[in-house]
Order: sequence, then C-alpha cells, then structure tokens
Amino acid sequence: MVNPMMVHFAAEAQKEGIAVLGIDPKAIILQAGTFVLLFLILKKFALRGIVDTLEKRRVTIDKGVSLGIEMQAAKEGFDKELTAMQAKARQQADKILAQAHTEAGDIIKAGEASAAKKVDTMLADAKVRIDREMQSAKRDLQAEMLSLVSEATEVIISEKLDAKKDASLIARALARVQA
Repeated sequence: MVNPMMVHFAAEAQKEGIAVLGIDPKAIILQAGTFVLLFLILKKFALRGIVDTLEKRRVTIDKGVSLGIEMQAAKEGFDKELTAMQAKARQQADKILAQAHTEAGDIIKAGEASAAKKVDTMLADAKVRIDREMQSAKRDLQAEMLSLVSEATEVIISEKLDAKKDASLIARALARVQA
C-alpha cells in the first residue's frame, strides 16, 4: 500500500525552477489569459459606458463651473449697479433735504417778517391810542387846573368876576406856568 503522504513528498521533490516556490506557471498563464479576456469583455461592454458617464459628468461639472463664473461676474455687475443706484438715491435725498431746509428757512423768514409787521402795527396802534389818551388827559388836566385856578382866584379876590374876565385871567396864568 502506498502512503499518500509519501506520494506528495515525492511529487514535490521532482519539481524544479519556479515550481519549487509553489508557483504554477500554467496557472499563471491561465489566469493572465482569463484577465485579458475579462478586460476585453469589460472594455467592450462596460468601459465605454463608464467613460461616457464620466465624460458627461465632466461636461456637467465644466458647465457648472462656467455658470458659476458667469454668475459671479453678473453678481459683481449687480453690485456695481446697486452701488451706483444707492449713490444716486443719496444724492437725490441730499437735494431734497437741502431744498426742505431752504423752504423751511424761507417759511421761517416769512413768518418772522409777518410777525414783525404785526408787532409794528400793534405798536403804532398803541402809540396812537397812547397819544389820544395823553391829549385827553392833558385836556382833562387843563380843565381841572382852570377850575382849581378859578376857585383859588375867587378865594383870593373874594369876589367873583364874570366868566370872560375869569377865563382871560386863567389863560394868562396858564401862559406864565407853561412858559
């Protein structure tokens, strides 16, 4: 009876070259052929689809990048336009404010002028009234004085003169007092 272990050792002892390392050249050639065959099959059926898909993805990415660049340029243009619009709006607002200040100043000046006219008119009216009242008071005072002088003269002379002599004496006395 043959021992299977011995057959195995005997088969290994007969191997030479690469076979001693446990590498079977026939298996390597067979595996290389299988790899080439599998590569050709994959190349024919799957590789084209993968390459086409990758190319489509690359084109899509390139479009996205170029669209992003265009959008960035458009954004910069919009920013410049917005800045210009803001500057124009500021200028218009400044003009409106300046005009409002000017109009407010004009209105204030007109109000002041109107108030000054009213004050002047009121002062003139008051002066006229005061002058009238002073004239009236002077006349009243003069009449009162004439009456007092007449009474004093009557007491001094102890006799009543007639009205004409009385008035002429009073007029002379007043002329002396006023002079």
